[in-house]
Amino acid sequence: MKYVFAVVFVVILTVVVIAQYAPQNTAQQLPSLPTFKLEAVKSFTIKVDGKLSLQGKRDGEKWLLLSDSNTVLQKPVVEQLLYDLQHMQVKRVASKNPNQQSRFAVAESEVLLKDGQGEILLDVFVGKPATDLMSTYIRLANHDDVLTVDKILTWQVKRTPDAWVQKEETAEKQ
Repeated sequence: MKYVFAVVFVVILTVVVIAQYAPQNTAQQLPSLPTFKLEAVKSFTIKVDGKLSLQGKRDGEKWLLLSDSNTVLQKPVVEQLLYDLQHMQVKRVASKNPNQQSRFAVAESEVLLKDGQGEILLDVFVGKPATDLMSTYIRLANHDDVLTVDKILTWQVKRTPDAWVQKEETAEKQ
């Protein structure tokens, strides 16, 4: 009898100790990103290193340079960026500390999307590629959280302005 009591006591004590030191649920609460429809985007602004890099506006089926309405932007290039911004999903929260933003480079390059009334659809800072090179660090404007999203955005945002412009011979074919 004493043996059975000792075994039960040891089992109960073991269960209590394991439950006490078992890791708690460490799943992150992932924030949701603003949603928008591609056809609602009527203009966009890209700033690189805090300086205006490019502004575009929709004109029917074309995208034009805001500063020069005669300059047509490459539709597939613009639409790829918009598509990636619309469909990006948060993979994880990389940091909640505003002092760490420079580490992820999420303070220099900004993308701003607006609708036809000038309302902001998305305002996001695009940082450097994440360590897996298949995702990107971002930060929503007016938020401190640095997020990892499942899209490769850095190279799209940091294109030179000339890389957005449709070449003359291509524009004539359309």
